[in-house]
Amino acid sequence: MNGSQACPRCGAAVATDAARSGKCGLLRGVPGVAPIAPPPAYMPPRSEVEQKVSRGWQGLSRRAKAGTAASVVVAILVLAAIGGCSGTNSGASNGPSAPTATPLGVTAAPTLANAATTPASATASIIASSASPVASSVDVGDASAASAGASFVPTATGVLPPSSGGSSAEPLPGEPNPSLTPGALNPAVTQATIDSTICVSGWTATIRPSESFTDALKVKQIGQYGYSDTKTSSYEEDHLISLELGGAPADARNLWPEPYTDSLSDGRPTGAYTKDAFETKLKDEVCSGSVTLAKAQSEIGDHWVHAYYGIPLGASPTNPLPTAAPTAAVTAPPKTAPPKTAPPKTAPPKTAPPATPIVTSPPVTSPPVTSLSVHITSLPASVGHGANATLVALTSPGATCSASVTYASGTVSTAAGLQTQPVAGSSGSVSWTWKVGSSTKPGTSTATVNCSLGGASASSSQTFEVT
Repeated sequence: MNGSQACPRCGAAVATDAARSGKCGLLRGVPGVAPIAPPPAYMPPRSEVEQKVSRGWQGLSRRAKAGTAASVVVAILVLAAIGGCSGTNSGASNGPSAPTATPLGVTAAPTLANAATTPASATASIIASSASPVASSVDVGDASAASAGASFVPTATGVLPPSSGGSSAEPLPGEPNPSLTPGALNPAVTQATIDSTICVSGWTATIRPSESFTDALKVKQIGQYGYSDTKTSSYEEDHLISLELGGAPADARNLWPEPYTDSLSDGRPTGAYTKDAFETKLKDEVCSGSVTLAKAQSEIGDHWVHAYYGIPLGASPTNPLPTAAPTAAVTAPPKTAPPKTAPPKTAPPKTAPPATPIVTSPPVTSPPVTSLSVHITSLPASVGHGANATLVALTSPGATCSASVTYASGTVSTAAGLQTQPVAGSSGSVSWTWKVGSSTKPGTSTATVNCSLGGASASSSQTFEVT
């Protein structure tokens, strides 16, 4: 064969035109034969299909080869563009974007020689199944919120409490201005949902607004209330209708700067600590079923001090316990003697009956109270130096009580908050708030409450730590 040479690997005659050999390598230095690189030490045999594809490609003209390559490139670009348009908007989703689905009826292009230069992301978009799910934004919910109040924004609003529960009575010390703080309810909390909301331990932490929001609101509202003391440390930014009783979390109508220390004219405390104890009591009653949610919300509203101490709404701040109006004396009409008639002449003479002694019944008096009980219901387990502490006890309505605190050193506290002797209201609750001195000796201290009513007395003691 002219211009041919035996293949050094398989022994077959090889055409002179090395460009069409496709498989066998040619030896160098043979006249009339194009020099090519020697074959590798080992080359696996090609399949029949590969051989046909190779021979078909070799048989194409240069122009045909260029046209075929251009068609493949255009097909790849069209598929990539379609995939990009069907994907999610960049940055709009909270999670990673899902792979772009291939439109129905479009198949992925076959593997090409230049596939190594195609980006991996483009390849994934082309070959993804049209049934692939698309990622969506998911609300993580209150339970997994990263911080308190993460599910609420400062503009969140609730609904106002029913107007039938309000009153135009003048506020007592410790009660808010109803025109500035009318209260607002959380529509998610109803009588039907209490077992999945307020009665679940820790639930209120998931809806509590951030401190940055409440601190800024406190500064603003101190000015609106016109307090002479403008120190923010003197007030608690409090929910009027507490979160544990279904109050709106971030509605400014339900938040107000409540003084830590306040009292009625007779010394009974009405500050933030007293209201906190009342809120806890009402929440326990709601969750136990002894009080309805609506009743508890009405008592903790604008006139919570009236409800806590059983003070009528007509009472004023200077006369929180009005006395009953005196009853007018009733005068009995004078008795008139019946007219005397002469006895008939035939009747025997009357003789006066013997005088009988008049027995006077002893006056009826109410039996004295023979038994009285008192229980301390709230006292901090530990109190730091210079901090305020609140003691709450429960006894019979109308009982007069006093409190004393004996520190670890044996010293009895003379704090002003412990010098009052409150009278238990209709709920039977009494409380004291005092400040632990900065020089008080650390250790176990004892708080004692003594109450008396109708000649009966009772006492209760409980220990706490001063740290």
